[in-house]
Amino acid sequence: REPGKNPFPVSRVQKILKADTQLPTVSKEALFLISVATEKFIERLTQAGQHVAKRQSRATIQERDICTVVRGVEEFTFL
Repeated sequence: REPGKNPFPVSRVQKILKADTQLPTVSKEALFLISVATEKFIERLTQAGQHVAKRQSRATIQERDICTVVRGVEEFTFL
């Protein structure tokens, strides 16, 4: 990712945030930080899923790998 560039389209992030009517209006800076945090979250989740797939001698991450991560890694148990 290029520094200062949004990893996700701002309009998409804004649309998701507007779906929650209890949230106040969010600044552009906050939108950027939310998109970066989302990128990091997805990166960590997929890396953990990749680790599970690798232990089973597979190169492709499958849904069951993500489910294993969600059930077994404390960081993701909120999912």
